[in-house]
Amino acid sequence: MQPLSLAFVGDAVYSVYVRTHLLIEKPYLKPDAIHREANRLVNAGAQAEALDHLRKNVLTEDEWDIARKARNKSSATRAKNASIKDYRNASGLEALIGHLHISGNRNRIDELMEIILETGRDNDE
Repeated sequence: MQPLSLAFVGDAVYSVYVRTHLLIEKPYLKPDAIHREANRLVNAGAQAEALDHLRKNVLTEDEWDIARKARNKSSATRAKNASIKDYRNASGLEALIGHLHISGNRNRIDELMEIILETGRDNDE
């Protein structure tokens, strides 16, 4: 499957994980506040940081290879508020999540998203 097609699916899966996490962790937030919180975590800069953290600490060689291939592909789309480097790294993370989703490896997505969300929480402090 094409890396950018995996990123397309991974973007949606990633977003659902983040939004679900926010609804569970902060059920008192109004929808507009949840939307703002989600946007803080689901953007190219945050996803690029997440990929870098995962690459250094937890990704297998095969997982990194999937992310690397996607981040090296050029896309017709560009992020409005991100560097090309961050945008491509975010695409790499999304492709990895998409690959794991299509492969039915929900446990690994759960593990990676827990690390990502925990790291994002640490960056808030």
